[in-house]
Amino acid sequence: MKIGLDFDGVISNCGKLKSDGARKLYGVEISPDDFKKELVVGKGILTSEQYRNLQRQIYDNREIGLSMVPVDGVLEFVPRLQMEGYDLTVVTSRRELEIPNEWSKLHGLHLNMVGVGEGSKAGACSGLDVYIDDDLDKLELLVGIVPNRYLFSWGYNRHIDIPENVAKRIESWKQFYEEIVSLNRH
Repeated sequence: MKIGLDFDGVISNCGKLKSDGARKLYGVEISPDDFKKELVVGKGILTSEQYRNLQRQIYDNREIGLSMVPVDGVLEFVPRLQMEGYDLTVVTSRRELEIPNEWSKLHGLHLNMVGVGEGSKAGACSGLDVYIDDDLDKLELLVGIVPNRYLFSWGYNRHIDIPENVAKRIESWKQFYEEIVSLNRH
């Protein structure tokens, strides 16, 4: 079974990284659970330019990028899936993959990574059986391309109602692992 994983928000806890960055750069406290562009800019906490600058700082700065923390459970379940024979590929909106690759190796994760930039992930996800992301907009574009789509749940996306045919909400890596094992049985 071929499984695609988003990087930020599925493997690395980007909400915490953004929260720490906003504190350092702008002196504002924003909960990691609330750190989605639409929420932060929409509420006037940061301007669009401040948000873009924050993203550049945390995604392109090696020191900051390597300080990311793993999403709970990822260090247990990614290697477990690989040992059980699942083919895992990271498909990320990042263009530059040097920092995510280095970070992954530092945490003992050995993953193939594909960076697509801000465009659609559809081409890179073609042929996958499963894809998980923390952004529903990215999953909507995969309907008809990837048969099993999952939304990794965070405070910043918990309020979103997921149309039945788009994705299933996943609350943890343990739940995702169990879902994969169940799919493989069928």
